Amino acid sequence: MSVVGLNRLARELEHTPGLLEAFLATPEPVLADYPLTPEERLAVVRRDAAWLLERGMNPVALRNLMVVLGVAHQDMYTVPAADGA
Repeated sequence: MSVVGLNRLARELEHTPGLLEAFLATPEPVLADYPLTPEERLAVVRRDAAWLLERGMNPVALRNLMVVLGVAHQDMYTVPAADGA
């Protein structure tokens, strides 16, 4: 688990002007700037909180990341759709 990279991503999406908008438009170029595995990148794009938590992401940083990405609290640990939607 790229704990530092994921925590940095969570913080910067929330606090860096324009970064969240860039991620929402085209996530891959934004994620390329962080030391994440391909699986971690996919989990972030899919908003797969359960996968990230199981692999050791800090629960507070994970909650912040999901909220910033627009995932409602009650939906955080549901299984994402297979197509990434």
